[in-house]
Amino acid sequence: MPDVIVPAARGHYERLVSLAVDVRADADDSVHQMRVSTRRLRSLLGSYKHAFPSEATRTARAELRWLGSVLGKARDAEVLAERFSALIDAQPGDLVVGSVHQRLVGTQQDLYRAAHASAVESLDEPRFAALCALLDEITSGRHPVPAEVTLRSGLDKAHRQLRKAAKKVRRLLDDGAEAGPALHRVRKRAKKLRYAAEAVAVAEPSAADVGSAAKALQTVLGDHQDGVLARAWIIDTVAQAREDDEDTFTYGLLYATEEQRADRAVDALPQHVKAIRRAYRRLERKS
Repeated sequence: MPDVIVPAARGHYERLVSLAVDVRADADDSVHQMRVSTRRLRSLLGSYKHAFPSEATRTARAELRWLGSVLGKARDAEVLAERFSALIDAQPGDLVVGSVHQRLVGTQQDLYRAAHASAVESLDEPRFAALCALLDEITSGRHPVPAEVTLRSGLDKAHRQLRKAAKKVRRLLDDGAEAGPALHRVRKRAKKLRYAAEAVAVAEPSAADVGSAAKALQTVLGDHQDGVLARAWIIDTVAQAREDDEDTFTYGLLYATEEQRADRAVDALPQHVKAIRRAYRRLERKS
């Protein structure tokens, strides 16, 4: 296997360590970027797990999941604050009534501050230091990569998993069944394929098209998932507003807008899956 995967993992590890400094300082977009690095590294260690020491890699992936969860609480609040702010600003001024902005945007900003403080505490714990030491070791390049591990092995598996997940969503939608959890799985599979393709593209440039197509699907379904969270918050906030005898008209307007965005994301799913399939076929022809 070309010397690509281990150096890629090393790069993600080094970026993660660097971003921890930015997160502590609450630098702009730092939580987001560190969470992305955490996910990229965990995904790569999963897609190419046989390229790394097995027991240590299992431990590292479990700890990266923990770190992603810690950062995720702050990131989710950050995303929702930005989303609600943009959503409210997009409405005609005379249709925004009551304390909608404070209840939605202000609440998420408060949650972000609390979650960020908690994340910083976690980064100062021995647990994070131990994770960094473990990642430093398994990405050091000192461990031989088995000959049977190939660049395409992880990529092919990720592609098969995505196609299987997408077919399940299509069946659920055709049957009129609830597809929310299945859509979330497709997003995760698209993300896994994207990260594998981006690593492989260093040695096989044609894999970059697969990564780009997977990223497009991930982005669409990421917006869909953010919308799911947003609608849930709107419903909970409406209940509190009613208890306080506030006009809840604007919440209904925002909820309907989010529903329309979700429908568009689902409608776009087939074309994105086809784009990935076409990109993958081109890669196969060039290999």
